[in-house]
Amino acid sequence: MSNIKLKWRSFFNAKEFPPTQIKLQIPGWAGEDKTHGNGSKPQPWHCPPFVEASTYGIELIYPFETECVVKNINGTTVFEGDFSEEGKKYNHPMPPFMNFAPGHFGFTSSFDFEPPADHIIRIEPHPKYYTDTSWTTPLPVVGHIQGEWWSKIFFVVFKQPSLNGSYIFRKGEPYAQILILPKRVSYEIIEMTEQEKEKRIILEANVSKYSGEFCKKWKDHEGNTFDDKYKVLNTAFSKDGISGINKLIKQSADKHFKKKCPRVKLFRRKRK
Repeated sequence: MSNIKLKWRSFFNAKEFPPTQIKLQIPGWAGEDKTHGNGSKPQPWHCPPFVEASTYGIELIYPFETECVVKNINGTTVFEGDFSEEGKKYNHPMPPFMNFAPGHFGFTSSFDFEPPADHIIRIEPHPKYYTDTSWTTPLPVVGHIQGEWWSKIFFVVFKQPSLNGSYIFRKGEPYAQILILPKRVSYEIIEMTEQEKEKRIILEANVSKYSGEFCKKWKDHEGNTFDDKYKVLNTAFSKDGISGINKLIKQSADKHFKKKCPRVKLFRRKRK
């Protein structure tokens, strides 16, 4: 596991909600409850890839007392919220929102981050955005901040809500996330060799054929079938690498063939 040190300072009331690695919220954006089995409704936390991605970053929380509803009224971005009292409190111009560019608006993060050397701060949507059925969770525009030398409190740019739609910024609720990544990266993209392709095709086939021996299956509230083979394979790989997966496949294949071809007892003639 990599350990990344991130230094920060805050403005306004953001210190009340310091940068924190994202945790699943159940009940909340990550699911309604913790039921998992036959008859249960599929939930975000049931999906390991989503869980791993959702708990990887650091969430940014709206720190202001004033709730703000951002609306798209006939193509114009409108901010609804009375920030007059907070303007007096902080002796600073309010609201903390501004029209930024056609179809976009800005909001102060109230933070200044200093990442490790040769790293940047990447802004992305909070995982809540992908599970929100009300469509009121803000959609930030991805961006890289060069925090090593950019020492100002930075702002986050958002895409304007859909026509006649709205976003809600409410105290204590997340509105974006940040990831700390290497400043520069190059990709060497290579097609697999025929041998490498064959190896992965065989693994894919074996997982499909023998997964019934190592994974659990269940049906949701609508009768759709799910299983946990991704989770089981991930656990095996985390423990022993690819050899752990090969071992799991071999054990599963042995079980499979024992069921199909049980040992036949040898016939012995009784002695007279």
